[in-house]
Amino acid sequence: MRVPFALSAAALLAVQGSAAAAPPPRLPIAIEVLALDAATHGDSRYVEGLVDRAGRPSAWFEYEPSQIEPGSLERCADSTLSGAVPCIRYHLANQNLREVRPVHVVVVIGEGPLPPVRCIGIGGQDHRAEVQAITVNPASLRYAGNAQYNEDLGALAGCITAAGAESGW
Repeated sequence: MRVPFALSAAALLAVQGSAAAAPPPRLPIAIEVLALDAATHGDSRYVEGLVDRAGRPSAWFEYEPSQIEPGSLERCADSTLSGAVPCIRYHLANQNLREVRPVHVVVVIGEGPLPPVRCIGIGGQDHRAEVQAITVNPASLRYAGNAQYNEDLGALAGCITAAGAESGW
């Protein structure tokens, strides 16, 4: 029996449409944001806003409470970004977070006209170093518009995801 092309194409589209309608599951994660002492308040607010946006219901992540000891990372904030990374890794390693779910990621904000941002997981080393170190443009909403903001948001989501992979996703 031959099925008319229009009928088989409509059936295929109906099956694809119903599968595409279900959104992908959001990744459970606990995120700590640490602004180094040298980072400006405006830069840290911009990055914190990106992190918040990445956790909205229509976005990538499902935020859960962090189990990182309160105040343990502040010891690393008076350093440069290159000095803060090993400090943060040391403190994360001492908290035995490998056995805890959700995965934990620390987003560190450095200083500069385009502030550097590092995403650090609990794996001991970067999963994808080229993705876990980004720069953002806090002036993008004032001058560059939504395209640059969305680019920063996508880069930060990639940064967090790579650090999550380091942490055990």
